Amino acid sequence: MPTTEIHDRTYMQSRIREELARAQRHNRTFGLAVFEVVPSSDGMPIRKKMELGIAILCQSVRSCDAVAKMFDDTIVALLVETDLRGMRDAMQRVRSRIATYGGSWQVTIYHFPEHAEAIEGLPLLSAA
Repeated sequence: MPTTEIHDRTYMQSRIREELARAQRHNRTFGLAVFEVVPSSDGMPIRKKMELGIAILCQSVRSCDAVAKMFDDTIVALLVETDLRGMRDAMQRVRSRIATYGGSWQVTIYHFPEHAEAIEGLPLLSAA
């Protein structure tokens, strides 16, 4: 069942830290997908792109996952207990769907444990 709740940056920062600690303790996997609006000449306001992106992501992830608006142009999806291949496949489908309705997006995928250091050093974890 998809999630219907969009979280804020504070919640997601806490949730990522908790998931990182849990994954390290129990040798589990998880993934993060960072969606950033790419300014384009399509005339669609960033706010509208964000609304579409959030709606599509919330419809596309499981209820155990989390979606948050991190900044005015950035959305993050946390996918718990997801392997790297599953993460890439799922986010490619989401990216295609978002691009169809919401213009251009830059998507960066992080997977634990492969990208543990990158996840721990993400600026979005320390941004106020």
